[in-house]
Amino acid sequence: MNLRDYELFIFDCDGTLVDSMPMWGNITYDFADYKGVHAPEGLSTIMNSMSLHQCADYYVNKLGASGTVEEVANEITEFAAEGYRTKVPEKPSAKAFLNFLKENGKHIALATASDISALKPCLERLGMYDFIEYAASCATVGKSKEHPDVYLDCCEHFGIPMEKSIVIEDALYAAKTAKNAGFTLISMADECHPKEDSAELGKISDVYISDFAELMKEGEIK
Repeated sequence: MNLRDYELFIFDCDGTLVDSMPMWGNITYDFADYKGVHAPEGLSTIMNSMSLHQCADYYVNKLGASGTVEEVANEITEFAAEGYRTKVPEKPSAKAFLNFLKENGKHIALATASDISALKPCLERLGMYDFIEYAASCATVGKSKEHPDVYLDCCEHFGIPMEKSIVIEDALYAAKTAKNAGFTLISMADECHPKEDSAELGKISDVYISDFAELMKEGEIK
């Protein structure tokens, strides 16, 4: 498979472009403490497959946190904002790969379950934001990544068919969605995911990497 055959690269952000999953794992439980509700074992794994709105709904309607779903979603975003602004690093060679794609005339989109306004300061600090031509979120399309709408929205924006697009993800559930929809799939390894998920992710991906440098060998995926 050659990168030159594709026109649009659709990136997830958390765990794919930026190494934020450890932060989110901590926030899941810290936020429960902040709201004074019990966090069941495995809560971070449960919420890993949810959009921001779904996470807020879970805190309110499953765990009994005070406030409306919208209010709680805003509180979660604020909880994460400081980490994004100051601490979260890039995934290995992420900025270099974005630059590589731009130099080769490729289109770059962001498809995220997180709040784009919270991600922007992080991507700006890491020098990656200006490479992104279009950003879509599960909130803007109205569906989680259990549905392919956020990826298809990116294709529609550029007028580029799925067959000429690649989705880059780290979460198994989202990767399955993209693959089942018919996208070519590149997956990024992340130690925060369960080993069994990582093993399955490697099996369903067209390419499975731990460093974007692996994709920059003469423009061809080896």
